Amino acid sequence: MKTLFTIFTITICSYALCQNKADETQVTNIEQYINKHVENGKFNGNLFIAKGENVLYSNSFGLANRENNIKNEETTKFLIGSITKPFTALGILILEKEGKLKLSDKLSKYFPKFQAADDITIEHLLTHTSGISDYKILPNWKADSKSDLTTPQKTINEMSTQPLLFQPGKSFRYSNVGYILLGLIIEEASGEAFADFIQKKILIPLDLKNTGIINNKDVVMNLASGYTTNPNATLKAEYINYDQPFSSGNMYSSTQDLWKFTQAILQGRLISGEKSKQIFESGEYYGYGWGIRNFDGIVAFGHYGGMNGFIGAITYIPHAEMFICLLTNDDNTPKIRITDDLVAILHNKDIPLPEETKLIKVPNKIRQQILGKYLVKESIVLNVFEENGKLFLQESGQAKHEMFPYENYKYSFELLEFNLFFEKLEKDKTQILKFVGKDTILEAVRIKYTKQ
Repeated sequence: MKTLFTIFTITICSYALCQNKADETQVTNIEQYINKHVENGKFNGNLFIAKGENVLYSNSFGLANRENNIKNEETTKFLIGSITKPFTALGILILEKEGKLKLSDKLSKYFPKFQAADDITIEHLLTHTSGISDYKILPNWKADSKSDLTTPQKTINEMSTQPLLFQPGKSFRYSNVGYILLGLIIEEASGEAFADFIQKKILIPLDLKNTGIINNKDVVMNLASGYTTNPNATLKAEYINYDQPFSSGNMYSSTQDLWKFTQAILQGRLISGEKSKQIFESGEYYGYGWGIRNFDGIVAFGHYGGMNGFIGAITYIPHAEMFICLLTNDDNTPKIRITDDLVAILHNKDIPLPEETKLIKVPNKIRQQILGKYLVKESIVLNVFEENGKLFLQESGQAKHEMFPYENYKYSFELLEFNLFFEKLEKDKTQILKFVGKDTILEAVRIKYTKQ
């Protein structure tokens, strides 16, 4: 006769076996999925996934340095771009805990000459509700990114007279300038350089040995080299003066360090548990340094990051205690699509594998069929044209994007997260142009036949 203890033990063991099998299935699906992106030249870096306290998946792909054939490894460091913002926000909250500032403090306390400084608070800066534009509205921002004369203060001075996009607290607009201001506020309130403060107050206490502030002078050991790729070429990333993004995006890290950092936030290790909770509940779209996400009804928190030659993404799903981190040293990585698909896979949803996108040569007859103009809506026109033997897509008044064919009527892009499909052949001309990612996201109709 079975005892209650025996029945209980069998039940627990059966659950554990089922859970292990479920995890194994997820790992297999993740492996198959990410390998397709690797084969397409769309993923070169590290992927890390944890469930609760346990690592579900961790793997490295491709090369950290292509010139010297050095492979990416678990401890490889990557520039993380805007994933710096959760660190900057935590720095502000630490200073609040120490009584050195308040989130209700006005910007005028630190930058009295900044536009509408009496109306903007530190909390507005944290949640991107200040109304401040991004520095990319400045006509010289690209040149400044390559100039060693660029400083955070110079950027702020140039932005200080720009009109606000809306009244502070009334809307949301992502702004790197807001987080540059927060970095400078950290320096004034603490009396320390931003890099020194982050190192002393966050990185050392949390034992984040593969994380730090990047600058243009010091050599960082085991830091991957950044690249930009397309089906035709691989180029080293352009030089950038890291003083331009400053505290909005000047850090490097590893996948495991970002997991440790996220756990520390959730556990309230450097600030109170109540304040940690506020990090994720303080805004509609964006908390204190963390984006608030919704994946088809699945609530999550996270951040994307990009830097010349690098892409990153962190995602935490509270109900399942899942953490996803991808870091790559190739800025031609579809970070949003990969994140969306991994969340779905981890929730046992069927996700189609990425299509193979190996470059082919398109016959001239096919080229002539797709060339022309397509109407999206009202006055938004997309022009498909040929130039120096290459195919391009260009929206009126916008930059052109080279199209890379992987089937006669299917094309991919560099740095864009969708593919382009041409459909409905009539009178030897395609009539429909579609932007396709995981789903069809936009459709345009040919507006006239173009005599080629």
